[in-house]
Amino acid sequence: MEVGTVVQEEMKFRGVEFSIKTELEEGLLTVEISDVMTADQWRGEFDPAYIEDLTRKTGNFKQFPIFCSMLESAVSKRSEAVALDLLTYADLELLRNRKAGVVGRPRGQQQSPALSAKRYLILIYTVEFDRIHYPLPLPYMGKPDPAALQKEIRALRAELSALSHRGDTRPSDYETRRLRAELALVREEKEALAKALERLQGAGAGATPGAAIGLRDAVRSLEEQLLRERAKSQRSASKRGQEQRVLMEQLEELVALAIL
Repeated sequence: MEVGTVVQEEMKFRGVEFSIKTELEEGLLTVEISDVMTADQWRGEFDPAYIEDLTRKTGNFKQFPIFCSMLESAVSKRSEAVALDLLTYADLELLRNRKAGVVGRPRGQQQSPALSAKRYLILIYTVEFDRIHYPLPLPYMGKPDPAALQKEIRALRAELSALSHRGDTRPSDYETRRLRAELALVREEKEALAKALERLQGAGAGATPGAAIGLRDAVRSLEEQLLRERAKSQRSASKRGQEQRVLMEQLEELVALAIL
């Protein structure tokens, strides 16, 4: 997981759908989850010292960059060796007691509201004959502030408008003109090579096979270059379209949350 990477996916825990977002900044891992239905949010920030101390206590130490990569793989579901779970404090206590060999649920204890409201995102690392649980505590942040949502909506709208303008006009027109110019150049070169090839073929025995083969290879090389440029342009347009769709989905989600 590289610095500046943001990973966001939706997952179900015990039948409830949550949105999970992880972000890695310089020396800081941010984890945020939100209930898709109620919009309740939990958020935690973790520095390298905290993460490495947490992993050391489990008996399976991981360096901060490795842990972040494991978490990214679990969120994006790219590896069967890591998975996620979401627990309350009572669930976490039960898990600890089971690991310690205590049978049954822990005796009821009065918990503070802040502790009861917390959630723990558990990174589960499965190795041969063992499973390691890394709990990340996430304090309850409440529901989104409507004013903050409106501000983010305006920022997203401005960014979406700028992206749409940039994607639909100047870059697209520029790329079209560039490709047309390259196509015209390739056609001219191909025609010139074809004429030269005809002259060699008309010369009969006087034309060397090596020269004809070289001309054919040159034509083929130019055609392949043109195809690569076309594919490059299509990938660029597809990437801009994907960015626009992501921004539009985020905008629609924020508008829906602002109505709650």
